[in-house]
Amino acid sequence: MTNPHTAASTGTGTATTPPDGVYEIDPEGSRLHFRAKAFTVAWVRGTMPVAGGTIRIADGRVTGAGELAADQITTGLAPRDWHLRSSHYLHTAKHPRIRVSVDNTPVGATSIPCTAVVRGASCVTPIDIGIVEFTGDVLRIDGRLVLDRTPFPMLPPIAGVSRLVHLHLSIRATRQPNG
Repeated sequence: MTNPHTAASTGTGTATTPPDGVYEIDPEGSRLHFRAKAFTVAWVRGTMPVAGGTIRIADGRVTGAGELAADQITTGLAPRDWHLRSSHYLHTAKHPRIRVSVDNTPVGATSIPCTAVVRGASCVTPIDIGIVEFTGDVLRIDGRLVLDRTPFPMLPPIAGVSRLVHLHLSIRATRQPNG
């Protein structure tokens, strides 16, 4: 998972890739930030908590799965948050979590195919990996992607939220002792 923008370290100052193992995602140290145009005019920004997940690194490959707490999406405006949670968009009463996964991707890839499952519909989109840091037993990954929301059963873009949603995912995960 290293790339030209990577700063991987074992705490000794030696650059290295993260060691094989299972890493548990820390919801408190992870976050999804997003921005999307509202009515093609103004950017709406917000966050969605990372609910948890795991990352497995083995034999030069990475596989991972996690969930985002769609039912806790926040933009700083309660009526807008309610509308995003409604059946018009995320329908969090039936689908409180968004599932995200990567499967058998080479460690060191700078663009990773990611599967997102929103409202029961899935879509594969690339995540551009910007930073990977490994210090002690803590793995930090920073990635960005632009998600086209048209494959998901929501109001069409003309109804308010633009078709493309810009996402910035920051993950903090801890290597498990017996992983």
